[in-house]
Amino acid sequence: MKLCLDDSNCINNGRCFSGVCVCTNEYFTDQHHEIRNHALTLPIVGAILDDIPSLRHFYLFIFIFLAAIGLVSNIFSLVTCIRDRIRYTVCGVYLIMFSACAIIMMILFLTNIIIAAQYDNYLLRLWTCHGYPYLFLVIINISILITAVIAIENLLNRYFSVDRFRSRKCALFVLCSLSILVLISNLDKIFARNLKLDRSGRLYCTYEYPLQQFWFYMNNSTFYFYMVIPCIIHSICIIYMFSKIKQQKQKWYRKIFIYMDHILPSFVIIQCLCIYAIFQYLFDSCIIYSDRFYIHFHIGFLLILYIPQIFTFFIYILPNKYYLREFQQSWICQRFFCCCSANKQRQIQEFPVIHKLWQRRTSLETVMTISSLNDYFVNSEFYKSIKLEL
Repeated sequence: MKLCLDDSNCINNGRCFSGVCVCTNEYFTDQHHEIRNHALTLPIVGAILDDIPSLRHFYLFIFIFLAAIGLVSNIFSLVTCIRDRIRYTVCGVYLIMFSACAIIMMILFLTNIIIAAQYDNYLLRLWTCHGYPYLFLVIINISILITAVIAIENLLNRYFSVDRFRSRKCALFVLCSLSILVLISNLDKIFARNLKLDRSGRLYCTYEYPLQQFWFYMNNSTFYFYMVIPCIIHSICIIYMFSKIKQQKQKWYRKIFIYMDHILPSFVIIQCLCIYAIFQYLFDSCIIYSDRFYIHFHIGFLLILYIPQIFTFFIYILPNKYYLREFQQSWICQRFFCCCSANKQRQIQEFPVIHKLWQRRTSLETVMTISSLNDYFVNSEFYKSIKLEL
């Protein structure tokens, strides 16, 4: 949402309302049926259906590919975090909640395929206008806030000697409070949006913020809260860790790799949030939906926002030696490696037998060789048996 002083600061006939550019309803009553006042609150399906039809198969492949990676990654993370040595920690409780939210988000991500196939259905239109964006935003915002809480918890454990095995009631209270906050703060996605008929008789989803100032201010405040506050928290944590690492003057740069399990998640999340926030501020103000350039940007930056939820295992589990060791001891890892080790052990056991048979065959060939065309082969049953065994 772009800030403004007057209407001249807004593009495509947008109006400056309370310091923010707002798109007029008349601007969205033509052949394009999805409003783009706030890209994150709108279904990604609408952007895909308004894009070039030949690219829909490409989007279908991307959805399935990313959702498959996200499901596998978060299942691995969840299996790791429910182990006793992790789930009894405060940070483990946060990671369990984060992985569970990410799994739900991947399932919702796959429902885009069903919605795209039956998008003209009234119930699906109603779901994509009210329910789908609300549920999707709730999960994303909870996940973003949990990452900030995890960063704070890691900082307290490492530098302030806070017991990671302390009572988990505090973690549950924080999660419940964040959930209630997110559920309430995103209610405008339900009550401030309506399905309306355009001049051609087709349904489109629109905001009515100028008529409902309360929801308008709530939408603005929640956007800055969920984007700016987590970025500030992650930045403070990274700066503090770097300052502590810098104090160790002897080869301090090598310490960065030791603390990579704390630095990498914050760095990735800052990049994703900042990139999306910049796009949201610069481009997302009364953008014409028929412009393919903006549609591609809209879809691409939304996918960037989902990176922390898709690659949970690679961001939180793999860089942490303690978590990685627990994953290696989990049932899913042991079952996978047992199958691999069984095949490898079978090959190791078969190799001496094959090697011995090969030596025996070579020794027979040295006894009887064919030196010319007039020589004949000795019909040996023992030799045949060796060849059959091989």
